[in-house]
Amino acid sequence: MIAYSIKKQGETNEKLVLRYKKTFFQTRLGNKLRGERRFVRNVSKRRERESAIIRELYRDFNNKAS
Repeated sequence: MIAYSIKKQGETNEKLVLRYKKTFFQTRLGNKLRGERRFVRNVSKRRERESAIIRELYRDFNNKAS
């Protein structure tokens, strides 16, 4: 999963950086990379279900935006 932004015509460098940061944080890639730096025990069924509910909310939100 890679986050990248291509500079649009007439776009300033500051706007490009802001747009890149937005896409990077929306992918939640930083959280994943930080989480893999150390050992994490297996997720409990309750925690796994909570994560599934949150993912479902994100999917609904993204589908409504499209």
